[in-house]
Amino acid sequence: MRVYLNIILLVICFQSFGQSLDTYISDSEVRVGDIFELKYVITNTDKFPISNDKGTVFPSVLLTSDTVQIKSIPSVDVVSFTDSLMPLNDSFQVTRTYQLIVWDSCALSLIGFEYKYFDSIVRFPPAYVNVSYYSAKEGIDLVDIKERFHNWKNTNTENKKGSNTNWLLLILGILLFVVLYIFIRKIKHNKLVKNKKSLQEATLEQMNKLQKEELWKKELLKEHFVRFSHLLRSYLTNRYGVSFLDKTTQQSLFLLDSLSIDEALKNKILQLLKSSDLVKFADSNIEDKYISFLFEDFTSIVIQTTPIIEET
Repeated sequence: MRVYLNIILLVICFQSFGQSLDTYISDSEVRVGDIFELKYVITNTDKFPISNDKGTVFPSVLLTSDTVQIKSIPSVDVVSFTDSLMPLNDSFQVTRTYQLIVWDSCALSLIGFEYKYFDSIVRFPPAYVNVSYYSAKEGIDLVDIKERFHNWKNTNTENKKGSNTNWLLLILGILLFVVLYIFIRKIKHNKLVKNKKSLQEATLEQMNKLQKEELWKKELLKEHFVRFSHLLRSYLTNRYGVSFLDKTTQQSLFLLDSLSIDEALKNKILQLLKSSDLVKFADSNIEDKYISFLFEDFTSIVIQTTPIIEET
């Protein structure tokens, strides 16, 4: 609610002074660890507003994570930012360019910092970005870290017996520590496995949460379909072990053709992928009945593609 209020105040403030605020992102599909640019542009001013909450982490809202599990917001680091001024008719246009990096695979809404302009607090329109990992390259092995140990040799024969005893105690202490560490890790792992939700449960839970939010009724149709599409592609990625996150609908069709999926089910998945691409037409009016139909199809796909062994 606070974000939406700030956006409303922003629009009112800048409309009254004949100014406009625009947000531009260099790429809405980026890779983990890659630098991308986010630009804020203001017309009819020669100075960028002062930020109320400066920092090295760019404010963002987590829309969906790749594992469809609830997790903390990934860090969006500010590498640097620059300001530029350009003459525009009888006035100026000022631009602030942020260089950003995201360190986890997810979908984010980059809401940005708050700025003080005269007596008002304003915030630029949010930008949406989908972050995915680089695909593993066949034939390229990961380089492991090899440990090197120094071979100690005691040349003092008088203290050799005492030194050996000290080494024995040290080794026993290390072994005891390792055993306790493994034991504790095993207990934590067993608890995690016991409490971990199946892919089907986690996906249906996230789907139910998204449906209850009814974002399309709050003039947030674009954000709804960003989350819907990312949730669908995340499920397919985790279910079949191939990435649908950074693929177009046509590329997804090729992936589906390579999988052992019933033809009717394949067509159903493809149709839902096409429907979820309505994010491109976020300004259109869509009836509740149609959106409900998409959720029903998504639920049907999850149930049909879940192995029987996972349901037991």
